[in-house]
Amino acid sequence: MKLAYEIHGDKQNPIIVVVQGLGMPLTATPPEIVSKLVDCGYCLLLIDNRDIGRSEKLTTKLPNIFIQVIKYVCRLKVKSFYSLDDMMNDINNLTIKLNIDNYHVIGVSMGGMIAQLLAIKYPNKIKSLISIMSTTGNPKLPQPRWKVVKFILSGSKQKDISSASDYYINLWKLIGSPKYPRTHEEISLFVDRILSRGVSKRGTIRQILAIMSSYNRSPFLKKIDTPTLVIHGTDDDLVPIECGEDTANLLKNSVFFPIKGMGHDFPYELFDEFVSRIDSHIKSTNKSTFGSI
Repeated sequence: MKLAYEIHGDKQNPIIVVVQGLGMPLTATPPEIVSKLVDCGYCLLLIDNRDIGRSEKLTTKLPNIFIQVIKYVCRLKVKSFYSLDDMMNDINNLTIKLNIDNYHVIGVSMGGMIAQLLAIKYPNKIKSLISIMSTTGNPKLPQPRWKVVKFILSGSKQKDISSASDYYINLWKLIGSPKYPRTHEEISLFVDRILSRGVSKRGTIRQILAIMSSYNRSPFLKKIDTPTLVIHGTDDDLVPIECGEDTANLLKNSVFFPIKGMGHDFPYELFDEFVSRIDSHIKSTNKSTFGSI
């Protein structure tokens, strides 16, 4: 799969690869956080996952997503077209093409799952891991709130979600941070940013299927010692806080940073806190060798 990407900052600086979440192109990463991390002396590689943004998209016919959700709930085999491992290998192949030997990785939501797999499969390449609002794949953990699942699945009925700004605006109102509410105008700016980069109804559904067909990463996470920062909101209705706690508990070399009142988004008020935590975490790894492009 051909992946679209952007590089921000000096290519000779320590590299941070940023992997975004379900259905989100690289522009979902707040540009303020990108610029602040660049100012801290990092080079950021932002990536559109397969099926989203300007990366290559599949053209396969989709199964009935509601039937697949029922299968998932009943712990039956879900039909999928690719796996999270495939998405992880997309990113690994891109780093090889760009001659990046080692790097730090930030994974957001589904991107956190992919980032965990990178740390599991390529521990010598991953200098540190930052897992944000993500989970381990343990089926015993709390699942997304039904009101959120129901709303997301309603998007599968849209003929073209790439132009459905109201759908995304209402989604972010639903999963946003209760303590840090965004105005309609602020959410609209974010939605315009992701829509202009490109979203895909079919691609999003295929990514949902990849998540639902993924395996429990818990046994593998226990075995790695990659320095890890786990960030999670206490009011996340899409990926409940228990998922972040489980991630931190399994990774023996991790620090858990729960944020009271945060949902499944990046509150503006916490941008400086995010950057400070990430910068301190990376610097604390005390690694003397870094990748360059």
